Amino acid sequence: MPQEISVGRPHARGMDNRGELLAAVGGELLRQRSQLGLSLEEAAASGHVDAARLAAAEGGDTPLSADELDRMAGAYGVDVTSFFGGHTTPLAYLAGA
Repeated sequence: MPQEISVGRPHARGMDNRGELLAAVGGELLRQRSQLGLSLEEAAASGHVDAARLAAAEGGDTPLSADELDRMAGAYGVDVTSFFGGHTTPLAYLAGA
């Protein structure tokens, strides 16, 4: 069942700048993928996300959509809020996804 993602203001210090937020979320996506021992292609296939988009998100270049984040969370066996330090998804991240 898809998880509802609440959109709110950033809670974590340093998450006010959109570029910093993209980099932080990208780093967390990469950290979790690496922890699971998955290649980029394996993770993308498991989360039904285009590998190029996942690579760009991990690099902090582009945000994933709420649906893509939800699928990646499912693929990694985590709550989607884990990509944001356990907080709700900041609107600044989803803007432009």
